[in-house]
Amino acid sequence: MTTTAVRPDQTGLLNSLGQPHAAEGRWRTQLARWIRPTVAAAWMNVLIAAVAAVAVTAQGYLPHRSWPASDEWGIGALKLFVLWCVSFLPGWLYVRFLGLRAAALWSEYVLNLHRLGWDHAGHLPAPPRRSEYYARWLAEQPGGLGTSLDSAGRGSDNIYRQKFDAYYGRQVADASIGDRDFRIKVETLFPVFLTTVVLAVGWVGILWDTSFLTTTPDAFGMLKYAFLGAYSFILGMLVRRFYQGDLRPSAYAAAVLRIITVLIMIAALHAALFAHLPATVARGEVAVAFLIGIFPLAGLEALRRLASSTLKEQLPQVDPEYPLNQIDGLNIWYETRLAEEGVEDMQNLATMNLVDVILHTRVPVGRLIDWVDQAFLLIHLEPVSRQDVHAARQASSDMPSCPSAGPEMRVTLRRMGIRTATDLLAVFSRAVSGGRTPADREFVYQRCPIEEDRLRLLVEVLLHEQGLVPVWNWRSNGSPSTRS
Repeated sequence: MTTTAVRPDQTGLLNSLGQPHAAEGRWRTQLARWIRPTVAAAWMNVLIAAVAAVAVTAQGYLPHRSWPASDEWGIGALKLFVLWCVSFLPGWLYVRFLGLRAAALWSEYVLNLHRLGWDHAGHLPAPPRRSEYYARWLAEQPGGLGTSLDSAGRGSDNIYRQKFDAYYGRQVADASIGDRDFRIKVETLFPVFLTTVVLAVGWVGILWDTSFLTTTPDAFGMLKYAFLGAYSFILGMLVRRFYQGDLRPSAYAAAVLRIITVLIMIAALHAALFAHLPATVARGEVAVAFLIGIFPLAGLEALRRLASSTLKEQLPQVDPEYPLNQIDGLNIWYETRLAEEGVEDMQNLATMNLVDVILHTRVPVGRLIDWVDQAFLLIHLEPVSRQDVHAARQASSDMPSCPSAGPEMRVTLRRMGIRTATDLLAVFSRAVSGGRTPADREFVYQRCPIEEDRLRLLVEVLLHEQGLVPVWNWRSNGSPSTRS
């Protein structure tokens, strides 16, 4: 009995021929899981068309029809065009973003890690060869270049590389710019498709009957204004994240959540406040509904105050003692983005995982470091509101001789030019004020309008904050902190 040798490629061919159904099943599975961005855009058009078709068909079965009749097809066509534009644009931003991809972000991400001094240089991914950090990284490599570097010098078993791949995806990060065969998983696009459908349904409700724009709107009209406010915020947020390279499917899930939350909130506020008011007074609800679409926390605070008389102390506070809006340069867009990452107040900002926030939010690192630096100083002072600080600033044009209250302390530090924790340490700490004699440092303490013992205690506490080490490293351009 003789046997015929079969080459490995022939074995694979025979196996595929012997199991046609299995090969076809695997091919269909891969086709179902991965689609190209152009196909995703086509599917969004199909979803919008389906919503529009249902709306146009349903107008013949409703007793109150406001969609244009057959002799008004010009207005109807215009409404359909507006429906397509406002529903397709948010999803198209993500499809366009996929064409840009995240491959160019890797070098920037690695350079930020080295400048922060987040870990020993040898434990971080390899920086670009022409950077100032490459020699230090190479010197700390055990046995030369190591054993697990890919063609781009990125260690596949490195935890920082794994974080990058987990968020952006290995295929997205490694794809070359201009590669038209790039594909994306269908499950990744589900939030984008869902947002497209929700926006299309919402705009159908608005375009169906536009009389609410010229008359005193009813409860359904208030929901329309709330949807318009939420849509304006969502579109602005998506555009900003598109240009910052931070557009992810989670942004679309947050958009759907915002729309649902705002609509429910407006329904509750309308029933509690505006349902029984005169028409002239109730018109103010239009502005309220639109603004709550942009600032949902304002509506939540209004509901909390309405219920406070009944629930009293059992109702938790909505605003934290150290809100993010007291930090210089942190506006509503960045505040919303940080909240998505679980950073809701200054304490969260000072204790967050800086690497994850840098990777996920795409906030300029220098700006993020400055916010962290401010947060470390403010959380060690008494919690005050912006109104209290403004009142303290207006009460005295000169520095108080010995400020004792929280607002006065903040005003005094700001008038001295101190706005961050490292500013305070650079002026008053012996560990970081090299070049000054002990007598010079004592003179600075004595001339400060703040109580000396209180100031020394604040400096000592900040010196032992380990979270400030990356801040010092960043400000020294990557040189390890030498503070005692």
